[in-house]
Amino acid sequence: MRKPDYVTATEQQRIEFFALLHLKDLVVIVAETGLRPYQDLMPMTKSQVDLENSVVHIPDSKSPSGVGDMPLTDLARDAFRSQIEATPGSEYLFPALKKNTRKPYIKSLKTTWTSTLRRAGVPYFPLYHLRHTFASRLSAGGVSDHFVTLMLRQGDAQVFKRYSQAKLNTMREALARLDRHANEHGKDSGTGLPN
Repeated sequence: MRKPDYVTATEQQRIEFFALLHLKDLVVIVAETGLRPYQDLMPMTKSQVDLENSVVHIPDSKSPSGVGDMPLTDLARDAFRSQIEATPGSEYLFPALKKNTRKPYIKSLKTTWTSTLRRAGVPYFPLYHLRHTFASRLSAGGVSDHFVTLMLRQGDAQVFKRYSQAKLNTMREALARLDRHANEHGKDSGTGLPN
């Protein structure tokens, strides 16, 4: 089974820099909330977003545990606000770019996503994998696996294992920063050993 991708903060900044506004907002929202791009965000209406209370309401989901309110970080709230302001006259957060489409909201971002990643110099990965980044960042921050599963709005805790695969990469990154000469630089560390 292919391991999910984990987007570093630097890669995310490059993607956001090269992305069109609606894609930039979507990247921030998914990386900060773990919402599903095509199921949760694309059909979302502005009435589902409560900026004053920093929550978004999810009325429909793959699992019953996915229905409810999702709290927003400041970055996610700002991205939702940006998208609301960028789409006046539409009830949808991500309205269709062409008026003659069957759905009133954007159905796919595959072409835009692929070209944005290419311009940013980031290897291709599916947009959906930003959910893995969200889960991995929560785990790296010390959030329990059970609570990460709740934040992903999953009905089955076993599904978390798929999303947390990138946690291994985060641990490897942390180990790469291991300073084996810590406390040997500068003052005596109090061990009684010479510097």
